Amino acid sequence: MLSEFEQDLLKELGNIGSGHAATALSTLLAKPVSITVSSAEMEPITYLPERVGGPERHVASVLLELGGDINGMILILFPVDDAERMVASLIGGTFSFQTADELGQSAWEEIGNIMSGAYARALGDWLDTPITIQVPATAVDMAGSIVEFVVTSVQPEEDAALYIDTTFRIDEKVSAGHVLFLPTHGSLERIKQRLIGHG
Repeated sequence: MLSEFEQDLLKELGNIGSGHAATALSTLLAKPVSITVSSAEMEPITYLPERVGGPERHVASVLLELGGDINGMILILFPVDDAERMVASLIGGTFSFQTADELGQSAWEEIGNIMSGAYARALGDWLDTPITIQVPATAVDMAGSIVEFVVTSVQPEEDAALYIDTTFRIDEKVSAGHVLFLPTHGSLERIKQRLIGHG
């Protein structure tokens, strides 16, 4: 596990990534967006569904695979209502994932692409290493099912993920977003080495 000093550095990384994501999302929505980070810490993967409101809570997710010198997955989770509100703001109308109209679904994929890409770029810039990204995938399901799918798919190197608690403020409405990073293929050790370099 990471030391308190290393976790403080990861929180700073979360702040940088959130700043990038807020700028990108504000440009996309054409309105002010603020994102604050309340915590960034390594948590056992099995705790993650509880951290997002319980395994049966329905969430909207974005999953982005990272490659290059740092491998792993970035998973972003939002309460469904909050994700629908962001999509409605972007398309200028109402939206529900239950109806899944093409315009709204494309808008959610674009929001996910911009947000996950912003965190990936922040990680690459901060660690001074190139990181390649794939086209992100999106899904709406129970939190427990999504986390189980991700863990089975990526097989992270440790039973832990970097968990970043965020608060989004858009149109004076506040919502909680959850950003998870699951390192693979020895990436956690490389991140630790570079964190020491930042000290």
